[in-house]
Amino acid sequence: MSAAHRVHTAIIGAGAIGLSVARALAVSASFDEKEILVIESQSTIGSETSSRNSEVIHAGIYYPKNSLKAQYCVRGKQLLYDYMKERDIPVRQCGKL
Repeated sequence: MSAAHRVHTAIIGAGAIGLSVARALAVSASFDEKEILVIESQSTIGSETSSRNSEVIHAGIYYPKNSLKAQYCVRGKQLLYDYMKERDIPVRQCGKL
């Protein structure tokens, strides 16, 4: 059987989102022993849009109050801080104006 027949899921792009999705699938119990293929057109990972990241964790203050975007931004920020704390990943919460 060729490798193409063994791949369960293909993810296009090895940037922040593509690799995050690949990791989430890889650790998921429903993907146990299934092949995940990440396809990247560049010679290194994260070298397109992800490399232009400002490295700022946004607070959601630029979105309309109580909008879905603001709610997701605030929730995502907290999830990210929790993730880093659980894994002892250093982060500087310096604020930004």
